[in-house]
Amino acid sequence: MLGLSPAALALLLLSLVIVLSLALLIIDGRQRRMERRLADAARAARGEPQQPKPQRSIRLAERPGGGRLAWLTRLIALDLGRPQEHPAPWPIVILGALAGGALASVFFGVLFGPAAALPLGIAAAVLLARAAFLRGTSRYRDQLFVQLPDALGMVVRALKAGIPVNEAIRTIARESPEPTRREFAQVAAEQAIGVPLETSLLGLYQRTSLREYGFFAVTIALQQQTGGSLTETLDNLADVVRKRVQIAARGRALAGQARASATILTAIPFVALAALAVLNPRYIAFYVTHEKGPFIAALALALLGTGILVMQLMIRRSLALR
Repeated sequence: MLGLSPAALALLLLSLVIVLSLALLIIDGRQRRMERRLADAARAARGEPQQPKPQRSIRLAERPGGGRLAWLTRLIALDLGRPQEHPAPWPIVILGALAGGALASVFFGVLFGPAAALPLGIAAAVLLARAAFLRGTSRYRDQLFVQLPDALGMVVRALKAGIPVNEAIRTIARESPEPTRREFAQVAAEQAIGVPLETSLLGLYQRTSLREYGFFAVTIALQQQTGGSLTETLDNLADVVRKRVQIAARGRALAGQARASATILTAIPFVALAALAVLNPRYIAFYVTHEKGPFIAALALALLGTGILVMQLMIRRSLALR
């Protein structure tokens, strides 16, 4: 690894950034295809024709500024219409990402030279902003997912008592905790102005990208068109989601040892560095006095950061609720 030139290392790192960006775009594309399939299923259940695909001429007629802004917000996973999904106001998150990008630019400048500092710093700022927004969105959807069995249970109990589905939705909007209350309050408001229930629930799925909401919308649409036992279907769906939530909670408890191991492995290099600074200061001085010392230190920090990121991704992926 140390035998590579700074330009080769910069090209390798840039290739990794491009591969990660392409993987994220592929994941987003799959999510959008699932949304289109659920929308087609709901329209087919209502007997509506499928929407035609937009023509190229219509896309060319769009305002150029709006298209670039939409592309930029998708790149950093920012939804300006749903600020409740983000842990902090989006300007603060973007300023923090820019500050992190500036520090990364200095770091990459030491590691690869001035030519690679600016592009890699911009890439780091984009990835930091995207990671922050995706983390906030993921936490918001996890809260919705955990609260979904209770919301479906309200609907089932209301149906067994002879209460219509529309009134059950309004009950969820009044009595559920946040953020479920906010989402179903919008559904209830749309019903109040005459929007069909299945359309409102499909919009709820499109806003939150929670697949179980999509199943809920399609179930309501199919039942209104073909009939059947809605109570039994929703009861089964609530039971399945509740079991998934319980399994995820048990997995988090069992993963405590993995988290402790990751924390120890992260802390060991810094503890060893502090001990060497006390026991053998000349060894640490090499990274400051030697001409290749900053490069080696920056490379070691980059590899350490990559290892920490991989451990966190492995733990988070294994405990994902959805």
